[in-house]
Amino acid sequence: MQFEVLSTIFALNTSVMLALGTGLIVLITVAGVGLGFAGGWFCFKYARRKNIFNDTDREYFQNLLFRAETAEEKLTKTELNLAKTGDRADILESSHRVIQDELAEERQNSQMLTAELTRERATRKTIEETIESHQKALEFERQRVDGQLARLAKRMDENHQELSTALRERTQTPAGEFATNPY
Repeated sequence: MQFEVLSTIFALNTSVMLALGTGLIVLITVAGVGLGFAGGWFCFKYARRKNIFNDTDREYFQNLLFRAETAEEKLTKTELNLAKTGDRADILESSHRVIQDELAEERQNSQMLTAELTRERATRKTIEETIESHQKALEFERQRVDGQLARLAKRMDENHQELSTALRERTQTPAGEFATNPY
């Protein structure tokens, strides 16, 4: 029985020892791996402390720097072109204003000329109407004067005939009678 107890204790002891040994191995392995990772991390940080960027990072940043410088140059050129364009736009705008002012003056002159032309047409129409009425009056007076001249010519003709008849009669009458007629 004692042997059985000893074998159980020994068996217990062996399994305990085996478990303790296995646990210690696992613990040491985990501690070693942890220390290895920690040491590696610190070494990596120490090694990269002076050289933060690798060659590809340097190329990338140089490329970025080059692109930023070219973009800045392009921006400067664009700003100059924009300033020139702004100056041109100002010139065009002032020219546009001058042209608009001249166009407004021309419109005003055109309106004044149109009003003056309208007045001239009205005056011309009035003058034409006046001339027409004067021509009618003149024609009427001419016809009246022609009528009077015709009557006067007729009367003169009649008077001339009477005088010539009277003169013929007197020339045919004796001379004594002519001398006896007192006037």
